[in-house]
Amino acid sequence: MHQPKPLPPMRSHRPQQAPQFFSKSRMPGAALLCLSAWLLFMLWPAPLLSVSAGLQPLSQSAASPLLLPTPTPSPLPPAPDGYLRVKPDDTLLTLAVEFGLDLADAYCLATPDFDPTSPLVIGDLLLRLPDDQQCHAVETGETLAGIAALYATTPAHLRGIAWNELPAGLSDIMVLPGGGYLRVPRPAEPGPDEADGDSLLPMILRQPVGTTGEQLASLDAALAAQGALPVGGANRPDALLVPVPADWPYGSGSFVWPLYGWLTQDYHAGHRAIDVAARPGTLVTAADRGRVIRAGWSDQGYGNLVIIDHNIDYVTVYAHLSEVLVKEGDIVALGAPIGRVGSTGNSTGPHLHFEIRDFGRRVDPVGVLMR
Repeated sequence: MHQPKPLPPMRSHRPQQAPQFFSKSRMPGAALLCLSAWLLFMLWPAPLLSVSAGLQPLSQSAASPLLLPTPTPSPLPPAPDGYLRVKPDDTLLTLAVEFGLDLADAYCLATPDFDPTSPLVIGDLLLRLPDDQQCHAVETGETLAGIAALYATTPAHLRGIAWNELPAGLSDIMVLPGGGYLRVPRPAEPGPDEADGDSLLPMILRQPVGTTGEQLASLDAALAAQGALPVGGANRPDALLVPVPADWPYGSGSFVWPLYGWLTQDYHAGHRAIDVAARPGTLVTAADRGRVIRAGWSDQGYGNLVIIDHNIDYVTVYAHLSEVLVKEGDIVALGAPIGRVGSTGNSTGPHLHFEIRDFGRRVDPVGVLMR
């Protein structure tokens, strides 16, 4: 009987499995992980293999910036003349001190629509307020004509101050929205009645470092004849030196002279501070207890500068130092060394430029210092 030929085997439509180079029985989990790591190592792009902590890729052109270590921020570029660039930790108060302004005038450093409740922007440029201008906070209902009358000027003059950015269509009697700021003229004030500090400096500098009491008395008489006033010395009552915790940042409000020297320039309209001349290197001490909020170089003419916040609405400023002995954040006691007399910044000779600010407003230090 004829036997039919057997049919060929049915072909499966499944794709054939790739040949296995390693039997599962010979490929334990650890070996499989090693193989995967080796393949990853061999096949990964070469430039990334050279990146390690703190190292650059061997191939700079192919490197991905996302894989590089976080770079150290580059220093801010210097500010042009007449400007100040906002730095980290700047506040309106420290900027007012840098510019030699009362706090109320510091609002006119940024823009006419500056919002005091918004943080300053690091890197922004602030334009110096000229000595013949001050800041006016615009109140709701005021007009340009009314503001001009307050400062004995004209609306045209206020329009001529470019910083004010007054729109062309604004009439003199149009009611202004409150909340902004305008730069306005500062009334002229009488000139200083001061000693000639420059003529006194040579006499001071000729004195030896170890000047005796008798020599100082003789020098005092000579300087007094030229109009200088000796200030400072042992004037710290025991009542001001009561023990307080080391981290106590509050002053007593009773200020003492920060050094012994000669008062060569008084407080006046053009110089809202006092200058005390002394030999270079003379120790300068804190006039009251407080926290150092600025210590270092100032580009605004102060040279080496220390600012202490006494946390009782008083701030003191010590400028033109040859050396700064404290750092920002330090808590200093009354009489603690903070620097040495120098002539850094805009200075004609070795002296201490000393300011006291009450609620942000510069006041005459002689009126609050204990003689």
